[in-house]
Amino acid sequence: MDIFKSKPLKLASAGFYILLMIVCFYCACYQLPVGVKYGINLLVVGWACLMFFIHPMFNRAIFCLRFFALFFFPYLMFWMWSVAIWITEFQTFNYILRGSLNIFYMATNILFAAAAVYLFGEDTMPLTLAGMALANGLVALQVAARAGIGTFISEYIRLLITFADDTGGAMRQMELHDMVYGWGVMVIYYAIHKEKNHKTQAVCFLISMLFFTLGFKRIAVPAALGAAVMYHCLCRWKPKHIRALANIMALAAGGCIFFYLWLIKSGIFVELANELEIDLMYRDVIYTYFSDFFELAPSYIGRGIRFIYTYCTEDPSYHLATTALHNVYMETYIEVGFWCWWIWILFELSFRIHRVEERYTEIPAYALMAMNLYVFFTYLTDNTLFYYAINVLYRMAIMVWCLEVSENGNLLDSETRSLAAVKESRQKKRNKKREEENVEGDFHICV
Repeated sequence: MDIFKSKPLKLASAGFYILLMIVCFYCACYQLPVGVKYGINLLVVGWACLMFFIHPMFNRAIFCLRFFALFFFPYLMFWMWSVAIWITEFQTFNYILRGSLNIFYMATNILFAAAAVYLFGEDTMPLTLAGMALANGLVALQVAARAGIGTFISEYIRLLITFADDTGGAMRQMELHDMVYGWGVMVIYYAIHKEKNHKTQAVCFLISMLFFTLGFKRIAVPAALGAAVMYHCLCRWKPKHIRALANIMALAAGGCIFFYLWLIKSGIFVELANELEIDLMYRDVIYTYFSDFFELAPSYIGRGIRFIYTYCTEDPSYHLATTALHNVYMETYIEVGFWCWWIWILFELSFRIHRVEERYTEIPAYALMAMNLYVFFTYLTDNTLFYYAINVLYRMAIMVWCLEVSENGNLLDSETRSLAAVKESRQKKRNKKREEENVEGDFHICV
């Protein structure tokens, strides 16, 4: 189903969207003021609202709003919990504003993803990739022009061969943190999502790989590979109890991460890294400094969202050379405390998968589990919780996948069962189970 009925209008709208994406992601390449991309977010949201009034598609609008609520809940929880902390600690208006703005920015990111999917449906991902590629390509041309095309290519080859151990000046300029993690999402998406046109899928995958390796973050490579492998393993295995599996994986992941925080808090992590001669790239200093700021106990309630950034930029006693922890788990725990931190982990890794599996069957749920693996892996060494590209794109990818299943009844697995067939099969199983329970109940009454 298309919002844009005529072909010329559809092509013009696609061209305008790509232009907006070029500006948006050129901003994400640190070439424009940071607020530009959030302004474009709101522009696309306004565009979607206008098209809804002109040509309303109620089912798709409800679909997008559901996903907005599903993706925004953790950030809303962080903000509401932080408001209570700020009030009890009598924090200043500027302090509260800083934390609130970041939540507002994330709201515009998720609204933008929902609005783009509402406007363009299945075409959202390739159109967004076109804008990303043109923006990132423009930066690459500028860097190559300054360094020389020969130097640019030779440094790129050395970067790949040495797995980023030998990084020249030109490649350091291409290490665009925000963009490279977004390209990782694109690599995963086009590695696991079957497009109608296989040539288009191959081209999109190769473009994504090019820019992903140009930025080259070592933590992102095994994360993307692990996500793709996980998805294909789940598709082959087809676990019957995916909800139980998601619950177990969420609890196991939460327990491992909590143990990881304990290692940092106790100083064992830094000691092990020093003994193994692992270069933590200044993280040992950061972890040691902030390990006294929290307690690993249910009584620890946190200090409010974006406390770390505000403390690092405004407290005169702070003397380290960075304003971030480069560890989302530790930073989030310090800011929102024990209970909010655990709810966030379980919601992201368990509850959201339940909802996707319940409405859109197993395959999109597998894709979400794979994306979660990638995103949560990046949390280990970078501040990707509030990065623009990765947060917009992985949510957009899941929404597009679920929309395909919801609107088109796309084939879901090797058994070629449509969404309607799967739902009918599930309903029969529920009815059968209910009948068995009724028979068992009648038997007990008779006894």
